[in-house]
Amino acid sequence: MSATTCIRTPARPVPAASISRTLKVRILKAEWTKLRTLPSTWRTAVLTLALALGIGFSVAVALSQISQWHTMTAQQRQVFDPTSASMSGVMIAAVVLGTLAVRTITAEYSTGMIRSTFSAMPARPLVLAAKAAATAAFAFPVTLLGNLAGFELGQRIFASQHVAVTIGHPGVLPAMFFGAVAVSLVAVIGVGTGGLIRPTAGAATTLALIIIGGLTVGQFLPAGWRQYLPGIATQAAVTVHRSAGLLRPGTALLVLAVYAAIALGAAAMRVAHRDA
Repeated sequence: MSATTCIRTPARPVPAASISRTLKVRILKAEWTKLRTLPSTWRTAVLTLALALGIGFSVAVALSQISQWHTMTAQQRQVFDPTSASMSGVMIAAVVLGTLAVRTITAEYSTGMIRSTFSAMPARPLVLAAKAAATAAFAFPVTLLGNLAGFELGQRIFASQHVAVTIGHPGVLPAMFFGAVAVSLVAVIGVGTGGLIRPTAGAATTLALIIIGGLTVGQFLPAGWRQYLPGIATQAAVTVHRSAGLLRPGTALLVLAVYAAIALGAAAMRVAHRDA
């Protein structure tokens, strides 16, 4: 009497190039629906907009700066950037929305839902790209609104020392826009980090260390190297009065785009060659 053993072989990922445009659109819509219906999505948006961007960090930085105004030297006052100071909350937004991006993929791994996703849509790298696109599209308007709120509140604080600027001041609107793009790119990095590490805690901690921890580590690096760290590049994106040690906003976005491409590319290679 003999027994027959059935061995399940993981389905081979389908190359993205062979997927029709219609199916690509369906994949993107599916990932957007997942993101939109994720229970923590709207709570995260409110927290980011109201506390981190609009009220919390940006206002705290503005108050700190204005309280030190009388102790600043003439040179420090001359290079003071009221736009950047009032949009410092972009750093918190990067971490919070980046963590949300991490969860878009790690949550599926933790529940096993990722197997259903890859079974329905075998082009795994394309699924990862759709998650990144959906998360970046969500992060952009949230950050843009937060930048606007932080700017308006900050300028009211700076008005007491007559150093406030208006939204029509040269460089202000681009800084708001670039800051939102920077956070969107960090969200893409978050998706890539989640795809590489997979456990939510580990991936979220890694992303936070990359963004916030880099600001501390960067103090021990030469200025020429420090400006290319993700966290410092994110801050440079909202800078109007450029100072030594900071990239130009456009260059800073290019640096973040390279980080995003590397993270997403590495994650795509892992999901393409390893079963869920």
